[in-house]
Amino acid sequence: MSELGLLSYPVTITNDYQRDQLLERMKLIQSSSAQPILIRITDKKQKRSEAISALSHRWYGDCAKQGSEHTESGIKAIAKLKWGVPIMRKHESFNASWLKLTQGFPTYEEQIELMALLPVTSLMTNAEMSQYMNHFKAVMGKHYDLTDPRLQGVEL
Repeated sequence: MSELGLLSYPVTITNDYQRDQLLERMKLIQSSSAQPILIRITDKKQKRSEAISALSHRWYGDCAKQGSEHTESGIKAIAKLKWGVPIMRKHESFNASWLKLTQGFPTYEEQIELMALLPVTSLMTNAEMSQYMNHFKAVMGKHYDLTDPRLQGVEL
């Protein structure tokens, strides 16, 4: 995903709200013959799982940019450990892997490092990912201005 001033792209429009928000943001983009802007419109439909995954990464970036105490990957690791692991421990195979990895009582910092290696959110169903995102929003949304899910075509 790339940034163009106030507009991040690619942009998916699935409802009137998204279209109206895009038009408002496009009015603020500066352009000239020296700096032309190419706009490509396609009719590709994004899967819900791809849309919610893109939103999660957008939220990690929102928190990293606004807070500056953690990188985007740091925010992701914290979120995976705090909200993702408890959701996934309900699955026998994940829980067995988790128990094996944490057998030596790793510190919190070591568990955060494990998150870079351990698939968590990529294993989730859409319902589990919605639960994860709702937990993330409930806590992180109090401290950071998170991108509106409707702009990404996601209903949590």
